Amino acid sequence: MSSTEIVKSERKPQKTGRKRFEITPSVLEQVEKYSGLGFNISQIATVLGVDERTVYAKKAVFSQLDQAIKKGRLSAIGKVSNALFDSALSGNVTAQIFYLKNRAPEMYQDVIQNKFTVEAIHKLSDTQLLDEIRKDQDISSQVSGMLPMQSQAQSQDQT
Repeated sequence: MSSTEIVKSERKPQKTGRKRFEITPSVLEQVEKYSGLGFNISQIATVLGVDERTVYAKKAVFSQLDQAIKKGRLSAIGKVSNALFDSALSGNVTAQIFYLKNRAPEMYQDVIQNKFTVEAIHKLSDTQLLDEIRKDQDISSQVSGMLPMQSQAQSQDQT
């Protein structure tokens, strides 16, 4: 070849953009691990080097990815739950209280919450509604200072 000849070489066009993100067993292991450490989807995406939207899109298509996230979270919850249980059994009073309040709240709640439903509340007049509020000590103590002093019905009862 002489120095005046031009050598043409064929080059493949380079692809632009990010490389394709594939769901592999290795990726699933990473996702499960980081999910178990408490990472959210955004943080998992960062660790994997992809956009958060990519993880959501892949999660919608690949049930294995969603399962890896759930499995990691459940595994971590199980480990913490077991550690809490072991602490409670070994005499940690705080762990015992926490465990009982969350596992048997109907028996070990500090505050008993009563739920009331009022049928046909829209049929009560303002005066009747105020009277009902005043009858309940818990409610009336919470709204004290916001209610009128007495309803007309109470005023008439006193005369």
